[in-house]
Order: sequence, then C-alpha cells, then structure tokens
Amino acid sequence: MPFKSEISEIPIREASNNDIPAMAAHHGKMFEEIWEQKGEHLQITKIIELEKAYTRKLAIEMESGTCKAWVIEDKGKIVSSGAITLVSFVPNPLDLSSKVAYLHSMYTERSHRNMKCAQRIIQSVITYCSSNEIKRVLLNASDAGQPVYHKIGFRSSPDTMRLFID
Repeated sequence: MPFKSEISEIPIREASNNDIPAMAAHHGKMFEEIWEQKGEHLQITKIIELEKAYTRKLAIEMESGTCKAWVIEDKGKIVSSGAITLVSFVPNPLDLSSKVAYLHSMYTERSHRNMKCAQRIIQSVITYCSSNEIKRVLLNASDAGQPVYHKIGFRSSPDTMRLFID
C-alpha cells in the first residue's frame, strides 16, 4: 500500500471499456457496504445481478458518451472509481441549461481509503462538467460518503423526494 503522500502520484484517468468489470465490481461492493451499514444483508445473487446490470449500462452509455467514468490504478489494479451519467432536467433560475451530471458509483477499496482518491475523481468530474458547460452535479450520498461530498462543496437538498414504483 502506498504512503498517503504517494497516492497523489498515482495517475487518474478516464475509464475505458476494459475497466468495466472492475467498475461493476466496485458498484456491487458499494451497495453491499451501504446495506451492511444499515444492518441489512444483500444476497450474493442480487449483487451478481446488480453487477451485470451495471456492466450493461456502462457498455452502452460509455459508448454513446452519456456516461463518463474515471479510475485510479495502483500497481495495475483499479483501487477507486466513479462515474457520471449525463441527463436532461428542466432549466431553473440558477442554471438555464438542461444538462445535468448525475454522479454515481463512487467506490474506493478499503486499502486506499483516506487517501483522497474519491476527491480526485470528483475533481475530475467537476473539471469535465466545467469544460462542458454543465453547471449541476447531483448525487445520492451514503452516510459514509456525505462528509467527503460536503468538504468539496456539495449541499444536501431537503426538498428532494423520490418514489420507487414496484
């Protein structure tokens, strides 16, 4: 494991199709940890289904350009990853465009946590959005992720609601 001062030297790069299996595994681990923190257990069959569904999403949307992802590798292994999906929302008084980036699937291997991997990926997202005139970045944050996002400047939005339809 690198020293904390060395992690900034590990390159961050835009993900390619070859990185999809590792990103899908991170996506599954992310949800497994979120459920564990809530005292629930996510069945392995559900994790496998989730990883397959995320793999399909990435393959289609990275190809079309509606999904951009970034990875950090250490010694040939992806240790941190995250992505945005570009979506269209309605213009609002603070942003007259309809372009929005939905940040998702942020995950860092336990061995590389507290080394600013997530912050580096989020900064790449912000740089990409700024370069592409995207003014809004939205996300759903886990309890563990909220402090990371707050440090960067994200704020909670108490007026947001959601509904899962069966």
